[in-house]
Amino acid sequence: MSFIIIISLYLATSILLKNSIVFFERFKILDHPSKRSNHNFPKPKGAGLILIPLLIFATLLVFFLEDIINSQWIVILGFCSILMFISLLDDLKNVSLKLRLMFQVFCVISSIILLKDDFNIYFKSMEVDIWKGIYVEIIQVIVLFLFATFWVWIINLFNFMDGMDGITVVQASSLAICSNYLAILGLIEINFLYFSLIILAILMAFFSVNKPPAKIFLGDVGSIPIGFLAGYLIIYNEIKSDLFIPFIIIKMYYLLDSSITLVLRFFKRENIFEAHSSHFYQKIIRKGFSHNYVLKRIIGLNIVLLVLSYTSIQWPTISIITAIALTISLLLFFEFRKQK
Repeated sequence: MSFIIIISLYLATSILLKNSIVFFERFKILDHPSKRSNHNFPKPKGAGLILIPLLIFATLLVFFLEDIINSQWIVILGFCSILMFISLLDDLKNVSLKLRLMFQVFCVISSIILLKDDFNIYFKSMEVDIWKGIYVEIIQVIVLFLFATFWVWIINLFNFMDGMDGITVVQASSLAICSNYLAILGLIEINFLYFSLIILAILMAFFSVNKPPAKIFLGDVGSIPIGFLAGYLIIYNEIKSDLFIPFIIIKMYYLLDSSITLVLRFFKRENIFEAHSSHFYQKIIRKGFSHNYVLKRIIGLNIVLLVLSYTSIQWPTISIITAIALTISLLLFFEFRKQK
């Protein structure tokens, strides 16, 4: 029954998205080109307003049918809804950065509090000799702060990097595939097998209208909640299953493109909190290369990263070093590729 629902979800999402384009155009919910845009004409935005409610509803329904629903997932999906609504307001009215960050931090810290029992078990499992004689509580607070910061960073990664046709679908789908095979192998909870299939069904339907040339954009209403769920997936499976490297490898392109760009902007004394178009994929598009050209190369990298995320279960060090080297190689290719 659950798999029938997931297939139906793909079909329903496809139909709703195709019909929504006219709706968004009629009510002028459009992304207008600016100096930092990678498109030349106004295009509908806000597909997340369709995707996220469907994702939440399908997850609750499938989890209920499979008898794997719990209060933790309900609360996490509730926070996802909160971020969807504040992001929708931002898409429509340009909510201030401080207010958006406040909601993100609230949802992240509340989620960490929700996971306090899991974190307590995690801390007990990681206690080592170096902890003796120092304040364990202080170390735990520092670790929790790092987790929260990382989670907020992941949320904003999906927002920062959602500036090219199809790129968010590729990144989120890769993460879903990674969690799917880890669940099949029994390394993470079975919830993530169904959750990843739900995400894949929705994103594949969205890709049909978001692939180059995109007919509709995701909008903050979609990218922010997806980033929140991605952060939950990564952090939860680190503290529950001690699996961090496979997920980091699969997010390597987003992490390195955004982080290196941020560092470069900082040293150039540019405002790192200001919207920009300095990402490596944006630079090569401005050189005259198509979204399709760039996306194919990112897809190629992600296929290799999926393999490396699998091999990292057995050989973590060599896998993550290889992932970093290959991702930096693609960034350098984007940086130094000559004008078309």
